[in-house]
Amino acid sequence: MAREQIVIDPHFVGPPEITLGSYISGRMAAYLDSDTVTVTLRAPTPMGRPVGVDTDTPGEVRMYDGDTLLNEAVPGSLDIEIPEVIGLEEAKGASLRHVIEMPFPDCFGCGSARTEDTGLHLRSGPVAGRNLVAVDWLPRAKAVGAGMGEPVPKAMIWAALECPMARALDLPDMKTPEQIVLLGRMTARVVAQPIVGQPCFFMGWPVERVDRRMEIAGSLHDADGGLLAATALTFIALREGVSYEAVGR
Repeated sequence: MAREQIVIDPHFVGPPEITLGSYISGRMAAYLDSDTVTVTLRAPTPMGRPVGVDTDTPGEVRMYDGDTLLNEAVPGSLDIEIPEVIGLEEAKGASLRHVIEMPFPDCFGCGSARTEDTGLHLRSGPVAGRNLVAVDWLPRAKAVGAGMGEPVPKAMIWAALECPMARALDLPDMKTPEQIVLLGRMTARVVAQPIVGQPCFFMGWPVERVDRRMEIAGSLHDADGGLLAATALTFIALREGVSYEAVGR
């Protein structure tokens, strides 16, 4: 079968040696004509060399590294209950953007080693008195690849929907401090695109944990609290002794 060959730029790294899961999910979702898409990530997507995208089956997209299935995307459904929406100022107050040292400083989504133009800097923090995390966002033109006043590209919206929500894994009854996790599945729906240079904010919250599987959800809102996007994310805790570098290799 013929497969389109694409190369994932190492610019879009997440954890060490691993493509940011939400970024690759957004790339997969772009092939489908559906307002809601579910992407299952089965193996880390290599960066800097060609991978194959198979769109031969209507309504399905699969990505391969040789014969190895990396990711698959299908039209999805999203049934989440969004908690009472906070305000932009409350999201700003929860932000950990001021934190200099982060676990993954090079991550496109939250890395503290990125400049304002090369990363999204979405470092959320807990909201006082709520079982939520939040962070504000002012999309920057160079970081998202669009001009001032233009809509943020949908692939960049998807890319932005992982890191702010993942902080909810640190809330009670989710992962333990020593555990490291990878995104295993992502369902997202973009209702409206945020605008470059206009403030918006994210909320994220835990749903449940079952053994090594952790479910969280989140939403993106405009400055007035209107819904822009929503997502449900499944993270899997790696087995003890397994590192991100080993998985990426």
